[in-house]
Amino acid sequence: MFFYRVALQVFTLMLGLVSVQSFAQEQTEPEPVVAPSYAKGAELFGIGFNDLSKSSFEAHLKKMGLEPYPSYRAGIASYSLGKEGILGIRELTVRYNTSNFVEKATMSGVVESKEKRASLGNVLVKKYGQPDVGFVRDGFGRARWLLSDGTEIELHNTTFDVSVLYVDTRPAREQASGQIDVEALMRRAR
Repeated sequence: MFFYRVALQVFTLMLGLVSVQSFAQEQTEPEPVVAPSYAKGAELFGIGFNDLSKSSFEAHLKKMGLEPYPSYRAGIASYSLGKEGILGIRELTVRYNTSNFVEKATMSGVVESKEKRASLGNVLVKKYGQPDVGFVRDGFGRARWLLSDGTEIELHNTTFDVSVLYVDTRPAREQASGQIDVEALMRRAR
């Protein structure tokens, strides 16, 4: 019995020394601080927003089950994001340039749920970091992110009337080929 008590005390003492050593090592060796990684460019529904063509964007939205409303304005398309919407936002309006690339996309709606409004702002801060202009506190605010790929995101989330605006400041444009289409000129002259 005496042998077991001595062995137990020795074992307990060894465990104490090991834990003191590991505690001392934890105190002297700080963990490396890893800077958070944020997106360098805007994404809308998981697709890159910079130089986004109309055909690619519409195909992506169609896969999501979204179809545009009939539009009577050239270069504008409107979508319903469903009865519940995305974090309460129910409308999407997209403006295309003359070369059929997305210039601007606005998600908007009246969001009465405080939790959904806060989640919207928090999702943007988590993905893009603190805004370059304005503020987001506890998910609410008016802010703008200026991203390195030439896109911008603007959040208006201080009242129930919420909007998130995606802008491609330099959308792609059709380039002139440098060749003269003689047939087209002849048809135009007739």
